[in-house]
Amino acid sequence: MVNLTIWISLVFYASAVAVSFLVTDGMKQLKIYRILWSLGCIFALIHVFCAFQFIHDWNHQIAVKHTIIETERVTGLRFEYGIYFNYLFLLVWTIDCIKLHNAHSNRKIGATHSLWSRFVHIYMLLIIISATIIFEDGFIRYISFISLALLALLFYFSARTETK
Repeated sequence: MVNLTIWISLVFYASAVAVSFLVTDGMKQLKIYRILWSLGCIFALIHVFCAFQFIHDWNHQIAVKHTIIETERVTGLRFEYGIYFNYLFLLVWTIDCIKLHNAHSNRKIGATHSLWSRFVHIYMLLIIISATIIFEDGFIRYISFISLALLALLFYFSARTETK
C-alpha cells in the first residue's frame, strides 16, 4: 500500500509534466495539468500518511532513523537530515498546487517560466531521481530511467517546436 501510493503519485507527476509539453491549447493544458498535478500531490500526501500509519507508528524519530539507515545503505554516508528534504518536497508540491489553483490564467503552463516554477520542477526532479533511480534498484530503476528519458525527449522536442 505504501509503495503503491507513491508510484501512483509519480505517474500523475509524469503525466502532468507530459501534458505541459504535449497540449498546445492553453486553457485545456492548464485544466488537465491542474488535475494531474493535484492528484499527484494528493497521492504523495497519502503516501506519507500510509508510511507513518503502517511503518513508522506515527513516530517522527522512527521515520528519521529509517531514512538515515536507507541513506547509509545506499550511499555509505550517515546523513541525518534526509527526511527533511522529503518534507520540503511535499511542502513545495503542496504550495505549488495551491498557487496553481489560485491562478486564474489562460496562459500555457510553461509560458511563465517563473523562478518559482523552475525551482519547483528542478527540486522535485532531483528528489524524484534520487528516490527512483539512486535509492531503488532492479525493475523500478529501469522504468524510472526510461520515464525520465521520455520526459527529457518531450521537453527537448517541445522546446525546439516553440523556438521555430
